[in-house]
Amino acid sequence: MKAATKKISPVQQRTIVSWAQWQQVQTQYRQALKAKFYRQLITLRTRKILNTPGQFTALPITTKADLVEHNMDFLAVSAAAVCEWVTTSGTTGKSVRIALDRRDLLRLAQNEAAALRLAGIKRGDGLLIAVGMDRLFVAGLAYWLGAQKLGAVCLRAGPSLVDMACTAALPLAPAGRWFIIGVPSLLSGAIGSSQNLPPRLGGLIGIGEALYRADLTPNAMCQLLHRRTGAPVMSTYASTETCSTFAQGTVCRGNHLNPRMAIVEILDDGGRDVPPGAPGRVVITPLGQSAMPLLRFDTGDIAALFTDPCPCGRPTARLGPVLGRAAQLLKLQGVSLFAAAVIELVRSIYAGMEFVILADADPLGADRVTVYVVCPAHRWASLQQRFDRAARGQLKCVPPIRYCDMQTIMQIRAMRPSRKSAVFVDTRD
Repeated sequence: MKAATKKISPVQQRTIVSWAQWQQVQTQYRQALKAKFYRQLITLRTRKILNTPGQFTALPITTKADLVEHNMDFLAVSAAAVCEWVTTSGTTGKSVRIALDRRDLLRLAQNEAAALRLAGIKRGDGLLIAVGMDRLFVAGLAYWLGAQKLGAVCLRAGPSLVDMACTAALPLAPAGRWFIIGVPSLLSGAIGSSQNLPPRLGGLIGIGEALYRADLTPNAMCQLLHRRTGAPVMSTYASTETCSTFAQGTVCRGNHLNPRMAIVEILDDGGRDVPPGAPGRVVITPLGQSAMPLLRFDTGDIAALFTDPCPCGRPTARLGPVLGRAAQLLKLQGVSLFAAAVIELVRSIYAGMEFVILADADPLGADRVTVYVVCPAHRWASLQQRFDRAARGQLKCVPPIRYCDMQTIMQIRAMRPSRKSAVFVDTRD
């Protein structure tokens, strides 16, 4: 029997979905052993038990702290083979450097082309990329590569996009539909009304922020963008370290895994699988990574994996919205919650207003959270009442609100500098 026709048992399918995917895992494993970090980490016993797919989870977990502390030890190719360096944003800690070689760039193009195709983009359509291409960001580069592979027309508008209609009304505009990809909160600021939208808008693709709740229903930001544009609003999930995308189509419930590009596990704090639909730590093994191959990488994100039938008909598992980061778990008034829940609530009440959430510790070391909002004075009382009522119902606790000016917001963000415009600043030790 040929290897390609072998079957994976139901037990093994919890992680490895096909024999072809297992062969990719073995290739990734062999590439990883070229890196000093994995040569020192993986024991002879671990190497032997990797003869069968069911033993995949015996591999150790790789953490962000490992990447920070031993960064160059993850390099599995010569320095001369590296053709691109990208970095993470450092939202929850130090920024991490990731090397890409030519094979990685090809993989990145294939990965994003598949994701954009799922969103409905095809040859002849236009894509406004409202994401930065500078400062070592990988996102803008990835979307551009994917769109080029699809044959779409690209407009690299950047995150400071103001007049989308003017940008899209260039000579030789595509005959197909326009799509926009960017950070939802930045897009909502740019899309004040349908008057400045490009014609034939086929959809919006949001990155970096949740657009759906834990039950996969649209959240306040998703509803706002749909209301202003009348177009489908889709989400996507990826991490710089793995360069692997989970994408959504117009009728999908959750972000589909591309099994040719990655393996995903959802684990509890003890490293055990959690049931489908239950939240846990997102652990990804990217397939085909060359310059810095990773095995069982803990992203630090908390989300659930859904395996029930999707309305789109695709059989692959889907990742739900990121509920928060493990490092951003808060304990307020006896209630455990993630910063993402507070962010979603603030956005739903103070729509379109600048805000920042500051997490610090009180004199006794307990978590403390304060929400700072730039809000017109005549709306203080009414919005405060709405926020308090919603917080009691959704969070089971009420973080204090402080109304302030933009200078105060900037001062708080400066406490933890980041290349992103942070809405959550954590100064806890």
